[in-house]
Amino acid sequence: MIGQRLWQTRSRLCRPFVRNFTIAIDGPAASGKSSTARAVAHELGFGYIDSGSIYRCATLLALRQQAKDDTVADLITNAHLEINILPNTRQVPQRVTGMGRLCVPDVQVLMNGEDVSREIRSPEVNRQVAKIASDGQVRKVVLDIQRSLAAAAKAKSTGCQTKDTANTNSIPGGVVMDGREAEANSVPGGVVMDGRDIGTTVFPQAELKIYLDASAMARAIRRWDELNSQLKETETGADQPVYPSVEDIARELEERDYADINRTHSPLRIAKDAVVIDNTSMTFEQQVYSITDLARERLGLERKYDDI
Repeated sequence: MIGQRLWQTRSRLCRPFVRNFTIAIDGPAASGKSSTARAVAHELGFGYIDSGSIYRCATLLALRQQAKDDTVADLITNAHLEINILPNTRQVPQRVTGMGRLCVPDVQVLMNGEDVSREIRSPEVNRQVAKIASDGQVRKVVLDIQRSLAAAAKAKSTGCQTKDTANTNSIPGGVVMDGREAEANSVPGGVVMDGRDIGTTVFPQAELKIYLDASAMARAIRRWDELNSQLKETETGADQPVYPSVEDIARELEERDYADINRTHSPLRIAKDAVVIDNTSMTFEQQVYSITDLARERLGLERKYDDI
């Protein structure tokens, strides 16, 4: 019965007004934008765009080629980049009886055929990405990429779960940055995109805008945990990289915040019509479900998670 009720609830999303629904999630570094956006997209059957990975790829290219600032835009324009939503998901245990498990799809980033998903999250890239992202020419190139990707993602997103995939962990659709899309059992739906200027610059007319925030220390602890987990997964017994302390990361995040807020082109701002969510003391499921319920309201559907 639970599975049947879940399927009936999900099937209500299969309505014409689900088409072209955009959710923009902005916020400072390490506020949980990416994981939250992926989980929200999965819950709603929407496409997902990791806009930050584009800037991170540009940063990695610049570092590898020791490029001058005025050549980075050309590097990212000419690079062959792909973003793929992988069929496997990480399941987050829930305390809500009968609601199953919250799934966070994994994202694979390929640059010129090389999987750089981990490398673009390295401390070195973290320290340099704000500088690259502040370049006006880079932002202009990325803006065009973001809007093209969103259009492709909407065309491939489900807007609902099909009966054949409702009880599986498969993610409908995928987004590839050169314009090719993975095959999917889907109908046109919506897209979730996270970044720092999605609701103010990339999609100022988005149907739902979220500004996700948290205290500097909470964000630093999350970033340290992320880096430490990556280290454990790649540990081989050889010389290991030394990651900064939580305090060092907190200082780096404060510097990144200052750079993002004060840059000339598309600075980090809270959109006037954005819903601000401070997740410092929230569980992951609370922040995900609060956003999915807001989306359901905008879609004319009933809220599902008021008791969480």
